[in-house]
Amino acid sequence: MIAWCGPAFVLGYIIFWAVFGHNVPPPNMMGLSGEELVARYYGPHHQSIAIGMAVSMSVAFLYLPWCCLLSGVINDSERGPNVLSRMELAGGALTAWSLGFCPGLWLLNAILVHDLDPSVIKAFHVFGWFTYDMTYGITTVQCVGVGLWTVLNKKQKIFPAWAGWATIAVGSIFVTLVVLPWIKEGPFTVAGTWNFFVIFSSWLFAFFALYSFFLIREMSRRKSEFEEPAPTGELTPTTDPGIPVRA
Repeated sequence: MIAWCGPAFVLGYIIFWAVFGHNVPPPNMMGLSGEELVARYYGPHHQSIAIGMAVSMSVAFLYLPWCCLLSGVINDSERGPNVLSRMELAGGALTAWSLGFCPGLWLLNAILVHDLDPSVIKAFHVFGWFTYDMTYGITTVQCVGVGLWTVLNKKQKIFPAWAGWATIAVGSIFVTLVVLPWIKEGPFTVAGTWNFFVIFSSWLFAFFALYSFFLIREMSRRKSEFEEPAPTGELTPTTDPGIPVRA
């Protein structure tokens, strides 16, 4: 059941953050003045954005139980100080916080769009995106922890090694988000082809979708083994622990 929290989070976030929030793609914040941001984004769509961001703040935390489950699976076979499982858990928890906190800033803008000065609206909007994108390091820590465990643990058969390498690559390419404050046009803006579509899609398909698939399969396997009935003829205990009888 917990393994499905991850896919539920992604589906809910796509519907409410992306569609209701009019974030496909988001407005090019560094290329717009406060007045233009209000006129093109918050003004005409403030009701839809408010609904999308309010629901996104709750939906985001479905990501946390999924991260806890993945951390537990890693921890089961990790030796020593369990650094990699802790990297996954800490990075996942902080990522969930970011996914839930930043929509609160955009919700504030949508609710108070007619009460706040456009420059204040832009300040909250930009601060939200700086926090959302430029704290990429917490997700990088998560991806690198998961990827290293997958690659280095030769005995585990849950996740293929190539998935680990893909996840390490996903965590590494986030570094391009660091240029966000200085770019007004092109693929490295908040709405640009690279920084929005390529990076977000890479996280979704090269990390999350892969590990969700294998994690759900592993949990189903464990559930089947747990529920499998004992074979006929196996000795089962009676009320007298010293006298086994045939089932």
